[in-house]
Amino acid sequence: MALRIKQLREARGWTQEVLAARSGMSRSQLAMIERETRPANTIRLNAIAGALGVSTEDLFESNPRERALLELIRLLPSEDVEALIRVAEGLAAKSQA
Repeated sequence: MALRIKQLREARGWTQEVLAARSGMSRSQLAMIERETRPANTIRLNAIAGALGVSTEDLFESNPRERALLELIRLLPSEDVEALIRVAEGLAAKSQA
């Protein structure tokens, strides 16, 4: 998550000072979150995500293919999700054999 916050910040060309100000926290607090020396609580994560213009979930996902897959899965009815899980488990077992 810390790396993802840094990636999103740098992609916008922002310094830690800019993101911290937009998130309503000090630069030192943000620096500790990015270095993972201080845990980020939900309030801080929501503030950071809001400042970056992304969902809080986006702070945890760095792979666009995984994100796209998760978005598609969320659109499926629960019985189809269960079927998809069984197929994925079968494929994973096959690839480990």
